Amino acid sequence: MRCFQKIFMLLLGCFIAVHATVHAQEIGLNFNHNPENIDFTYVRKLPVQWIRTTPRILDYVDGRLDAASDTAIQKVVDAGKMCYQVVFGFRWDFKNRRLAVPAAGSSREAAYFRVVDQLLERVGPYIQVFSLGNEPNLETIASDLQYGQDKQVPLVEFTGRLLAHVLHFYEQHPDWPRPKIYAGSLPALFEKKQQQLPGVVELIKLAQREPAIEGLAVHLHIGDTLEIPAALDFVRSIMPEKAIIVPEFSLFRLYNSHFGDRIANSAKGKAFVEKHRLPADIKLYEWLNLVHTGKVTVDEWEELFLSQDWYPSHYLLTYNRYFKQYGVVLATYPLLQQGFAKVVKPTSDSWFLNPLFLQKSFGLTEKGEYIKNPLVYADFVRLLQQ
Repeated sequence: MRCFQKIFMLLLGCFIAVHATVHAQEIGLNFNHNPENIDFTYVRKLPVQWIRTTPRILDYVDGRLDAASDTAIQKVVDAGKMCYQVVFGFRWDFKNRRLAVPAAGSSREAAYFRVVDQLLERVGPYIQVFSLGNEPNLETIASDLQYGQDKQVPLVEFTGRLLAHVLHFYEQHPDWPRPKIYAGSLPALFEKKQQQLPGVVELIKLAQREPAIEGLAVHLHIGDTLEIPAALDFVRSIMPEKAIIVPEFSLFRLYNSHFGDRIANSAKGKAFVEKHRLPADIKLYEWLNLVHTGKVTVDEWEELFLSQDWYPSHYLLTYNRYFKQYGVVLATYPLLQQGFAKVVKPTSDSWFLNPLFLQKSFGLTEKGEYIKNPLVYADFVRLLQQ
């Protein structure tokens, strides 16, 4: 094929990808709030189309990062130019900064929306899905999640104004395809306290009634696989038919609840301990410290988890069955270990157990490559091939 034909086919493929919509169930890669961690060397190892990231926008507002020059944002642009489909949005860290949501028409809100524009000027042409928030029920102060004297929820009112602003921004750029817009992302919807929270209920109602909103983004960090249908049943009780996406999902709560367990609590666990000549009462977090000091192989890593009665093997396939049942059109999963503590304690966060590659726990192979997580990698590829 001649050179110009190759260029034409590449441009045509990129055009199709940029203008594609999420119709069927799809799966992609999640980089959370750290677009700087998008590593195209490893992204390319998977036949994946979707990349998701939600930078902390208040870092740009505060001047910690520069919206016009931040190289992490350039990676999002590069992903779009390489024909990856991008899920993008902002994490509004109001609670961490002890801030109320800004008042309508206030100078603070105007300052926030100027930064929204600055970032969208860079990434706007390359976004297929825009998320109006990230875990706002956890990142918003309590009073802004309750009904005010006007019977409105401040978080939901702010989300509506953000929606209007984003729509207006794209109206000013008629040559750019407008992304599909989702409300959320809402975690822990299997909890009764979240189901009773006005900010959660009204945000889902906003997604249901607002024609410009495609659907709802939900996070599923669970302690039991039955929490998946519990969360999605709640969503469907308010938003029966619109699309659902799941930008984050993991066994985070399940892993955390077992860090202090004795590995030998089960018969298979006891056999594992005896086989590898470990202390009879060794706990999971203590064994993970052996991993991080180079005393455990990746094969033993898989063997350990499969020896535990509480561990749901092939859990990605379990998630996928529920995704099909509840009409989840897109889910994204972590590629690399990001937040990481070398020393593991009973109270440590378990995020490092989830990703497709375990580059911080195990280092590099003899070929200089990151080690694949045997608990999820093959199943993730299987889902991509489907």
